[in-house]
Amino acid sequence: MSTHDVIPFPADERPSSAAYVKITTTRSGPSFEASVPGEAAGRMLKTSHLAFGICGTVIAPPVMAKALDVVGLGMPWQMTALLLALASMLPLACYTMATRARI
Repeated sequence: MSTHDVIPFPADERPSSAAYVKITTTRSGPSFEASVPGEAAGRMLKTSHLAFGICGTVIAPPVMAKALDVVGLGMPWQMTALLLALASMLPLACYTMATRARI
């Protein structure tokens, strides 16, 4: 095991060609599909915290900004900035807590 591994795993696990990720974007919205062999399911679940934490931190602020713009609540800019900061930090906080729970 390398000291640079984000999620430690046994050295005898090797990548498989049976694993795949498929991301499709259409006008009706994006879809995400991932598949791994049964023996690697635990590793996929552990790794998903990292992927969704990072993606959520990147995607949440623009989505929240669009939602606030669409709703048009007329909030002061300070409140909008606070909500956008919260939207960007919550996924990262969830990832951090999930990582600490495994250690």
